[in-house]
Amino acid sequence: MSYLNAVTPEITDISDMRHNSNRHGTSIFIVGHQDFSLDSLASMLASQDDNYLVSCVEPDNAGMAKFVAADPDVLLIQNEVLKEPIEQFIHATLEKYPDIRILVFGKNMDDNHLYRLVRCGVHGYVNERMSGDHIKHAVESVIAGKRWIERRIMERFISAQHDFDAIMESQFYTKIEQLCTNLTRRETEILCEVVKGLAIKQIAEEVHLSHQGVKMHLAKLFKKFKVANRNQLILAAFDEISPVKDLSA
Repeated sequence: MSYLNAVTPEITDISDMRHNSNRHGTSIFIVGHQDFSLDSLASMLASQDDNYLVSCVEPDNAGMAKFVAADPDVLLIQNEVLKEPIEQFIHATLEKYPDIRILVFGKNMDDNHLYRLVRCGVHGYVNERMSGDHIKHAVESVIAGKRWIERRIMERFISAQHDFDAIMESQFYTKIEQLCTNLTRRETEILCEVVKGLAIKQIAEEVHLSHQGVKMHLAKLFKKFKVANRNQLILAAFDEISPVKDLSA
């Protein structure tokens, strides 16, 4: 059985085991295979003046049960013990403990892997080749609510967000054009005024039509959008141009 499959039920089953609310200091829980580097990491953190309470366990059910009971502030987890898909464990942990801060540490983590880690909710990562000061600053940063991410990975997120925004904007305007092609010019004008929340009298003044003329075009709009009133018409129009399916629902 894989590590993820083994530990996920433990996180779910022992949810009532909580830490003492009077605990002092920051609780740091390290999950990884016991070796010299892990011992050094634990010793370095425990020796800090920040009153860190450091626990270190193997990635098995017994260790994860201790993790649940401790309910730590920070989880340092060795990259080598994360099995695919890594998102499964990260999502389950953050869903159960939304306030916990997660740092992944390991060797030879390429940029695609680091991007995935951060994207699925990890608050930072530490290369084991980093100095003690780097590790200390990483832990301090995530405890303070910040992210410990290298610039090139952050730039990748910014670039991805920019590309996403451009795609969404393009889709939005395309949907507006598609909507307008199914409406007459008058219907488009009146729909725009309805979305602004104007009354029939105000719409008539804006588009230079009689009250009856506005009502006639409104009736056609109701029929095209299969709605019965102006509020439903607004919601239906938003659904037509929204990139999210059934947004009004």
